[in-house]
Amino acid sequence: MENVIQSLKTGTLVLLFGTMLMACAEKPIQGTDSALQALQTAKQAGAEKYAPESLRVAEDEYQKAQEEIAAQDDTFVMTRNYDGANALLVKVVADAEKAKTEAIANRQLFKTEAEGAVVLAKTSLEEAKNLLAQAPTGKGTQADLQALRGDLQAAETTFAEIEAIMAMEDYIGVKAKAESVQALAARVNEQVAQAIQKTGKHKKA
Repeated sequence: MENVIQSLKTGTLVLLFGTMLMACAEKPIQGTDSALQALQTAKQAGAEKYAPESLRVAEDEYQKAQEEIAAQDDTFVMTRNYDGANALLVKVVADAEKAKTEAIANRQLFKTEAEGAVVLAKTSLEEAKNLLAQAPTGKGTQADLQALRGDLQAAETTFAEIEAIMAMEDYIGVKAKAESVQALAARVNEQVAQAIQKTGKHKKA
């Protein structure tokens, strides 16, 4: 009877040990799927543009997890252990969620900044157009005026592109365009003001 009990105990231990080994050797397919889904969700929230560093961390961890999985795949089946890969995949999900949250917040911040930049660009452009209309004309000024008109035309062309970019919700691009318009308008304003000061006169509006 004691031999039977001992055999049962031994068999149970072997079965338990085998189960533990198989658990450790089980490829983390579900964990990989969850990590990929989390990364995709973060990208859909705009993380590639609005939270690139956080997304890069998550993607790097995913790559390391895949390398660890591949390394375990190359070992003897009874010695495989995917615990390290599982831990990395859990971090991928957490960091991808962080990237998603950052992207949503940063996207709203850039939207607000872009809208403000557009308002300033429009105001600057109108000021430049009005001031250029008052620029002194005469001998030796035509070439300068033509260059300023070219700058103003470039600013107007750039400003016209903003609406389409805003429709695509590319707020970083919108802000960059608006700031470019502001810079061109500021240059026109500065040079016209200098011309007026130098000649001491300007055209009547």
